[in-house]
Amino acid sequence: MKDRREILHAYHVTFAVARRAGVADPLSGGVSRVDHMGAVRKYGQACPLATAMDVLGERWTVLILRELLLGPKRFTEILSRMPSIGPNRLTDRLRTLHAIGVVSKSEPTTEYTLTEFGEGLRVPIIGLGLWGLGLMSDGVDHSTARADMVALCMTVAIDPRHLAGLALECDVDAGERFSMTVSDGALRVRSGPSLSSSPTTVACDAGTFIALSLGTEKPSTAGESGRLAVDGDVEAAGRLFEAFADAARRHTAGQSA
Repeated sequence: MKDRREILHAYHVTFAVARRAGVADPLSGGVSRVDHMGAVRKYGQACPLATAMDVLGERWTVLILRELLLGPKRFTEILSRMPSIGPNRLTDRLRTLHAIGVVSKSEPTTEYTLTEFGEGLRVPIIGLGLWGLGLMSDGVDHSTARADMVALCMTVAIDPRHLAGLALECDVDAGERFSMTVSDGALRVRSGPSLSSSPTTVACDAGTFIALSLGTEKPSTAGESGRLAVDGDVEAAGRLFEAFADAARRHTAGQSA
């Protein structure tokens, strides 16, 4: 991998040439990124935030990175989680992210993974998700809700003090299959089943998981109604949901103040 500064410089030079020539983005494999006036959609400001938005501001880019925050993904896995993007646009976005060193591509499985450079976006992107949580005042659309994304946001929102002394390996089936691991005062969330031989299992629908995470329902109530099944360390799972609810209250209270 080239020095990151060289990559970013080459990226901006490429688009400067494209702007002057009024041609399609040479990194996109023929997919145009010019507007109806023939200009590449870039801010053109020597500002770190503007430079970041030159890359991240394209539609779908942040959502692609959102998927990779949950672990490596194949092209088809990313596409299945947001089919409206279409294969051509997804190819375009991944090619750009790969060219500037945000993602790497492994062979022969062709899995896309965040690089160390890309991992630098973890906290900012999850922070956007937490900010967006305060905009969901009309409730959650259970037909599109994703429990794994709520759990991912909790990795940043949760107070580490609530995880002190807690050790948990949890396999969650809540529409999406994902794992939650708590160790050394930190929470990690990854797509797919737990790799542990004997994890605690949590089974519920996405709406129930989100209600438990936001503190609008208690695990005991959901369990009694048959909408939540926990097998394994029930106490540890309950403690984790309590920590989720505390984090949700703190973040939504700060936004509504």
